[in-house]
Amino acid sequence: MSGAKKIMACVDGSALSEAVCDFGAFFSKTLHLPLELLNVVEHLHVSAQTDLSGNIGLGARDDLLESLIDEEQGESKKAIIKGKTMLLNLKERALTQEAHEVKIVQKHGELYETIEPHKEEIRLLILGLRGRDHEGNVHSIGSQVEELIRTLNVPILLVNEAFHEPKKILIAYDGSPSSKKALEIVTQEPLLGEVERHLIHVGKNREASLALLREACALFSKPHIHTVQSISLQGGEAVESLLSYQDKNEIDLIAMGAFSHSRIRDALFGSFTSKMIFKTTKPLLLLR
Repeated sequence: MSGAKKIMACVDGSALSEAVCDFGAFFSKTLHLPLELLNVVEHLHVSAQTDLSGNIGLGARDDLLESLIDEEQGESKKAIIKGKTMLLNLKERALTQEAHEVKIVQKHGELYETIEPHKEEIRLLILGLRGRDHEGNVHSIGSQVEELIRTLNVPILLVNEAFHEPKKILIAYDGSPSSKKALEIVTQEPLLGEVERHLIHVGKNREASLALLREACALFSKPHIHTVQSISLQGGEAVESLLSYQDKNEIDLIAMGAFSHSRIRDALFGSFTSKMIFKTTKPLLLLR
């Protein structure tokens, strides 16, 4: 991640866009990095929803197709104007929160295709857990957000509530390669400064659990890492135990290793990562 140079926050006009902007401004200020507010206007396909194979004359079919194309272009223009207005408002919002520097970018296309070529420039990618098309659906995160989580090797913050400055973070650790990688990122290039860190392992064997935590705590013996508490939670289902601890201890943010390249809703549906994504009510920092 040494080549990363900016915080990128993706906004689409959904209810979480202001929160995404606020988290972006916070990390921009904290890390002294520029903030890029990105709005991607997707290709609209109004005509694709219309069956032109019926028994209508050639001329009438051409007129209908032309009308649908005009409709698509009109909808695209509306989306572009709406997106630009939103970006200007959010830029002003971020600057009032002392973001280090703010750039607004609007692109036409797909979210993943827009972001992927610039992944080496990204220190942290911030996304609303559910975009405009999935608001209110607690069992869905949207295919584009899922693709970014699965395939992009950058830290990703999933936002699911209004901004609150993180004071306490929970770091989930199970000794797996992904959790070890997450710890390396947290300790070598920390995104947060003086916050209270709770390093948690859930397991049935207390001795093995404590051994894992001792191993993990050794990575935190650095001058820029402050306040680490290591806790072994015994028994129970890992996700429920972590979320219960989060609630009781007023944790503001959860950091953990992300799942592999498998799809959430296929082989890994019901996995630790996907369960955390769907069940947590706090922002989730995914590290790979």
